[in-house]
Amino acid sequence: MIISNKNLVKCVKSDLYRLGSGISKKSFLKAYRTNKIFRFIIWFRLAQHFNILNKKRSYFILAVITNIIYKRLSTKYSIDFPLTVKVGYGLKINHGMALVINSKSIIGDNVMLTHSVTLASEKNEAPVIGDKVRISPGVVIVGGVNIGNNVVIGANTLVNKDVPDNSVAVGVPNRNILKEFEEFAERHYYES
Repeated sequence: MIISNKNLVKCVKSDLYRLGSGISKKSFLKAYRTNKIFRFIIWFRLAQHFNILNKKRSYFILAVITNIIYKRLSTKYSIDFPLTVKVGYGLKINHGMALVINSKSIIGDNVMLTHSVTLASEKNEAPVIGDKVRISPGVVIVGGVNIGNNVVIGANTLVNKDVPDNSVAVGVPNRNILKEFEEFAERHYYES
């Protein structure tokens, strides 16, 4: 979770970098103005940051304002992304509609989520997502499963068992295909 102001800036820069337009004030303003999901991520980061600092009275007003804007955007874009979710650097959400994340989930660095993704708890355990993971549309990840690093989860997959590093998960329930694969597009991973 974000605690320091320096860490907040680093998170925002990493999220901006994932869009592929570089890190500058100009690219930030353009992305904020034109990309509604990036705007949502910014307000999520701000609300999460000030919600943690809310214990100090001086941050109470900022916590309330950022929380109101975050909840408004969350409702507008149909994204259920609680502030208690632990999210690493370089979060990228493509399209974002109908996105449901459990409040106890842990999401690593450089993760890409797409529309209609659900991270659900089972028996009070939530998913743990590793680094450099791409989760395709319609994926449901249930329970305390661990998704490894450098993983691609195919569209409409039901993940109910662990997925090892460097693999592709497909099917209902998921089958793990352990093979080397190459990305066809530059993903602009943020190196922290």
